[in-house]
Amino acid sequence: MKVLIVLTTTILAFAAQINALSADVIGEDRDASGSAMTGPEAVRVTILRMGGVDHVQAVSGGSPGDGCAWSARPGQVTGPNDHLATGTSPDEMHTLYVVFCDGTFHGYAWIGPDDVVDLDALAGGEAARYVEDVLAPGVSIGVNPDARGLVGLRSWFWVEGFDGAAVTVPVAALGLTVNVQLSMGSVSWDFGDGTVESGSLGEAYPAESSVQHAHQADGTYDVSVSIELLASYSVDGGPPLELAPLTIGASTEHPVEQRQAVIHSR
Repeated sequence: MKVLIVLTTTILAFAAQINALSADVIGEDRDASGSAMTGPEAVRVTILRMGGVDHVQAVSGGSPGDGCAWSARPGQVTGPNDHLATGTSPDEMHTLYVVFCDGTFHGYAWIGPDDVVDLDALAGGEAARYVEDVLAPGVSIGVNPDARGLVGLRSWFWVEGFDGAAVTVPVAALGLTVNVQLSMGSVSWDFGDGTVESGSLGEAYPAESSVQHAHQADGTYDVSVSIELLASYSVDGGPPLELAPLTIGASTEHPVEQRQAVIHSR
């Protein structure tokens, strides 16, 4: 009976050591309910997502300490006993990452949404907000003649409220200097009669605009312009990282009438 008690105690002590090792490697403690929580000695990995690539921004706690060139990538359990090191995912929102120190395997960490700073999404959202709230409301189309056009005669068109100059929008993130750049891409004009042309922003009257069109029948035409904006961002003066293009546009109704010369005899 004494042998059995000693053996049972030894097994329980060994199991407790394994559980403690698992918590140290994955950076988690467990509360009484079994839920994952961060402890004072836990390893926590912060991922910085830039240009679709995940970078390790910070690793806090655990060992080894400062001085590591940290890296991490999504992984999976490969060895027969690796599940002892990884532990259980806190929830379905977490992804298992393999953590490396100076290129050498360090351990596993469960990375959740709160551990990822997605600069791609942050910069893209700020670019879209700026376009929607600042640029788009001020864009309109100028026309000459402004009252109504004449069938067969060219009317001049141009964009007002946007000159095509590149703009830079600063974004605050983690103490980094993040700048979102917006520059003009292609410009497309739809003259409402089935004619769609690539062109420029045009020039305001009294200058002769480079955007001209002659409608061949009377009526009111919905003339519109679509301007592609090329978006990118840079971090701490680094190379630009591309974002999805954005679009601003405007439209105007352009009435066109038919006029004919009438000869009166005396």
